[in-house]
Amino acid sequence: MSAPHVCILQTSFAKREDTIAFLKERVPGVRVEFITDSTLLNDVRANGGPTQAIIDRMTLYAKAAEISGADLIVNSCSTVGEVADIYAKEVHIPVMKVDLPMAQEAVRLGTKIALIATVETTLGPSQRLIEKVGAEQGKKMECTQYLQNPAWDALQAGHPEEHNRILMESIRELDKMGYDAIVMAQVSMRALLPDLKDVKTPLLCSFFSGYGAVADKLNEIAAQKGN
Repeated sequence: MSAPHVCILQTSFAKREDTIAFLKERVPGVRVEFITDSTLLNDVRANGGPTQAIIDRMTLYAKAAEISGADLIVNSCSTVGEVADIYAKEVHIPVMKVDLPMAQEAVRLGTKIALIATVETTLGPSQRLIEKVGAEQGKKMECTQYLQNPAWDALQAGHPEEHNRILMESIRELDKMGYDAIVMAQVSMRALLPDLKDVKTPLLCSFFSGYGAVADKLNEIAAQKGN
């Protein structure tokens, strides 16, 4: 069976070791590569959304991933999730969005969803994805956005503990508000999960569901390559 090759498009240099370890554990011999442009997030925030220049850049990265021999591209940042729908049409290999399985899970759990993020540009795309998945299943989703900019500022200033404290406090408040699910709209929030075991509301983070789906797809690709 031929080993598959995945290229993950990132908007930050956040730790990659756990992504690599997660995929290697589930996909024999997988080759995991990254293309990272840490200026994308700032540009999206400055413009209030993706500009044509951002779309063009990401399309070039997707093409570079394809040329490098990748079998699959993963869009790992919700902020540019809608850009993935555009560049997916420009390449001949599959593109997966890491937050799609999380959106599907949110819709499965109900209609009243709390969305929490530290960057405002993540909230809109995350909400639209959940609403789109809901509409496909005949459900009208009610998403309420909670922006915790101070947590982002703390992280940028090199205070991850403060970032985590602000978010955990906020999530525990949301837990009391009767939502069907709380969606952590950024993959990076997975670090909070071990400390939030007391939260009763289903707490969704795209890391496990998203990369679980990626692993399944890579194993499927490997089986096809082996035939």
